[in-house]
Amino acid sequence: MPELREVRIYIGARSYPMQTELDDDTFKRVVGIMDEVCAALSGKIDHDKLLVLMCLQLAYKLEKVSGTLESLDKRLNDLKS
Repeated sequence: MPELREVRIYIGARSYPMQTELDDDTFKRVVGIMDEVCAALSGKIDHDKLLVLMCLQLAYKLEKVSGTLESLDKRLNDLKS
């Protein structure tokens, strides 16, 4: 089991200390996704709204990926039949 390490993430103007088991490359990819979503939403909205909108945007992206994976899984199963 990987050890926890201290990291800091930045959302808007605030930073948050966190602990993670993710390796550096995976952590950087995750933070990159967050930064991309934050950049698309940031502007003159307050921080709480930014956090809520980020959660909604990430959930939407996850739903899209899940739908794509389900479609691919169905197609693969159809090919096996």
